[in-house]
Amino acid sequence: MTDSLNHLHTFDRCRIAVIGDLMLDEYLWGHIERISPEAPVPILNVIRRESMLGGAGNVVENLRCLGVKVTTFGLVGHDDTGEQVRELLKTRGADLTGVISDSNRRSTRKARLMSLEHGQQVFRLDEESIQPVFGEIEDHLVDLIRTETLGAQAIVCSDYLKGVLTERVLSAAFAAARQRDIPCIVGPKDSNSRKYQGASMLMPNTRELAQLAGTPVDGDEWLNDSAYRLLQRLGLEALIVTRGSEGMSLFENKGNALRRVDVPTMARSVYDVTGAGDTAIATFAAAVASGSDCENAVRLANLAAGIKVGKRGTACVSLNELKESLAERTSGEEPEPEASTEPVRVAGMAAQRARVS
Repeated sequence: MTDSLNHLHTFDRCRIAVIGDLMLDEYLWGHIERISPEAPVPILNVIRRESMLGGAGNVVENLRCLGVKVTTFGLVGHDDTGEQVRELLKTRGADLTGVISDSNRRSTRKARLMSLEHGQQVFRLDEESIQPVFGEIEDHLVDLIRTETLGAQAIVCSDYLKGVLTERVLSAAFAAARQRDIPCIVGPKDSNSRKYQGASMLMPNTRELAQLAGTPVDGDEWLNDSAYRLLQRLGLEALIVTRGSEGMSLFENKGNALRRVDVPTMARSVYDVTGAGDTAIATFAAAVASGSDCENAVRLANLAAGIKVGKRGTACVSLNELKESLAERTSGEEPEPEASTEPVRVAGMAAQRARVS
């Protein structure tokens, strides 16, 4: 992974545009000492609150932790949550040029009630608006994407189905990326795969891939067939599937050839998987923006995700942590699990067209 180590030193020269659903993740920590006399539910005596960026905001925060410059695009409401999101973005040093305030919208807030005794979540409260953006607000967002993505080396679209990434907004992002000859990487949540046609790369997990491909999860052949189907249907350059404890798989079109690379997980221990997908897509985007090829970018994203799951909540992986972990593997102190490249076998007519590079 020497190539990846070299690219890390250029992250601070990159700018990435992040478009998507901005959220506030709030953690209320406290003690559970008794049951409510009003209903058979525990009473949490809150003693500490933590607020952090979630959704697309967590992608922004991960990129800033890696030293990447970020221009943020999204919506918040005229409310306290929206102000907190804006303030956190400012604190992280993100450019808020593309963040629009909508008086008809409620900012997304996820409040998690956490037990100190058990170290886990006992309840979650969501406040949000999920209606698709439209009218003047959508027009304004599209105009900002067209004009304010100049100078970016990559675009990331982080879809959490809260209404920001409409087909028109996505089309504007894809067009801006093509015009500037830069990659547009999407973290998809919608089962409507056509919504993402025009993207350069998609990074779903296995459940999201099954929804996008319209196929039930059933063994390794399912993964090959579904990935190939989606690559062909959407004309993607690459598909990166995050597979939890099984690591990540890269499916890449190379001319008329289809290539699969499996990268085993590098997690030493799994404490909390919250936000691991945001860490992975941010690290992958940073690597690609700095000039890395997809395989090395996936290796780096997989390493970052392995560090992330050893932390609580949406805590980020810093550039120094990534450098240190990468240096250990490069020096041989901790050998990297070997990635595998294997023939891609897909069912039906696809098998006649697929070749392994």
